Amino acid sequence: MNDESRHCLCIPATPEDLPIKILDVNIVGNHVAGQFAVLFQQTLDFSTDASLALSRAETLLLYAWQELNTGKWSDVNFNWHKLYAAVSWLKAVATFRCRTTGESSTPPEVWLDIIKICDMGHLMGGDVWEGILLRTISAAEAKISELSPAVFAEPQRKKRTETVTICDVLHPIEELDRPSLAHFQATFLRLKRPLMLKGILETWPALSKWSPEYVRSICGSRTVPVELGKRYTDEDWGQELMTISAFIDKYIYMLDNPDKKIAYLAQHDLLSQAPLLRDDISMPDYIAFAGDDDPDMNAWFGPEGTVSPLHQDPKDNFLCQVFGEKYVRLYEESESEKVYPHESTMLFNTSQVDVEDPDLERFPKFAEAVFSDCILRPGDCLYIPPRCWHYVRSLSISFSVSFWFSEKLAG
Repeated sequence: MNDESRHCLCIPATPEDLPIKILDVNIVGNHVAGQFAVLFQQTLDFSTDASLALSRAETLLLYAWQELNTGKWSDVNFNWHKLYAAVSWLKAVATFRCRTTGESSTPPEVWLDIIKICDMGHLMGGDVWEGILLRTISAAEAKISELSPAVFAEPQRKKRTETVTICDVLHPIEELDRPSLAHFQATFLRLKRPLMLKGILETWPALSKWSPEYVRSICGSRTVPVELGKRYTDEDWGQELMTISAFIDKYIYMLDNPDKKIAYLAQHDLLSQAPLLRDDISMPDYIAFAGDDDPDMNAWFGPEGTVSPLHQDPKDNFLCQVFGEKYVRLYEESESEKVYPHESTMLFNTSQVDVEDPDLERFPKFAEAVFSDCILRPGDCLYIPPRCWHYVRSLSISFSVSFWFSEKLAG
């Protein structure tokens, strides 16, 4: 393996530069820890048979996968996440060794597979070895651009012909154009009053740059979890891992999707996967003024017709629209009894009512529930207070970024 390839794969000058003792033997057990140590040695010793390392890596990933998917995700010990992440990078290196020979140029397809392997490691395991998975992905993407700039070239697109009727706004949410930080905090944040903030995103490069094609050009090779179905409360709802490029083709442009099935890249931390997208936005100053400098950022990308059923979240939320339009309806927490939350533990924060087609025989009080609503357009930012019930339907191909934060009171 030449020096350039070693650099792209983030392989250190000597294996000792990567700490091997990153797992708690009391959690993963002596056998797994031992197999990990052997894999580490086999992968980074280039005199060994790479196919043996690849086979061992796949076995360890399967074992870690089973541990990660046993019981509640939140209850899984972080050592299993760390194992999955570390083994994924070792698998990427072993894969490269198996599929390349001599000093010849590495085909773009190999680098694409490296990205997919590392992406799965990052999605399931998170960070390890100072971000080695994301660093490897960035280097691999650079190699693909160098070797084959047309890998993500846009093919002929068949635009979706189905349209969604724009709904009327009946009880408009209050709007303000760039309110002062102090006024927003005292009048809306502290009192938990929703507000449409206009003009506060005008410095975002994303507003003029982003489109489905631009997103593809930046991160088309990245693997993401996609929700299949119109809404997560439907019986046929499911999830699937796919690349951004495949998602755009099938569900944004409806290629090879004759039934026009709907899917949604929802509540996903895409911006950490794609730093170039992250560079095109900035955290609204109102969040830092509230005392939270590390909000949870999520991307929401999908075709027209996606629905987030009426639900509530525990944190303050800035929902920022980059492109496309969405209809949003809000019900204050005081209306909770009238929106009929699910009684099940899993969906306790979600209403049983179909907001735009309610069954008033089953849910008669819903007709009395007071709400406010709006159309969210590019450049708009909607403040949604914690535990405020909200319903969202996309009216066109749409991309939003949400910031979940918590006010930290001083003194």
